[in-house]
Amino acid sequence: MDKKVDYKKDYKQLYMPKMSPEIVVVPRMSFFMVNGSGDPNGEEFAMATEALYSMSYAVRMSYKSENVPAGYYKYTVFPLEGLWDLIDQSPRQTKAILSTRL
Repeated sequence: MDKKVDYKKDYKQLYMPKMSPEIVVVPRMSFFMVNGSGDPNGEEFAMATEALYSMSYAVRMSYKSENVPAGYYKYTVFPLEGLWDLIDQSPRQTKAILSTRL
């Protein structure tokens, strides 16, 4: 637990793209994810987002407790990331995959 992982600094090549296209190698990473569909402005989306951050911050702060997960390292809770897709190509149906890194 010596070094705190900060994705903005440690993985700059992934989160701060250059002006021209390039191939990047994305390392294996752990994260929490919610997969669902529906209105991203609805209550279910808000509850899923809240759950993601609650879990991530609970793990983040677990080093202060007796229940430190195996392989734990200090990290910065990263902003929410999303992948959106139109299922039937109409604006009413969307599919969302939300995640926050561990």
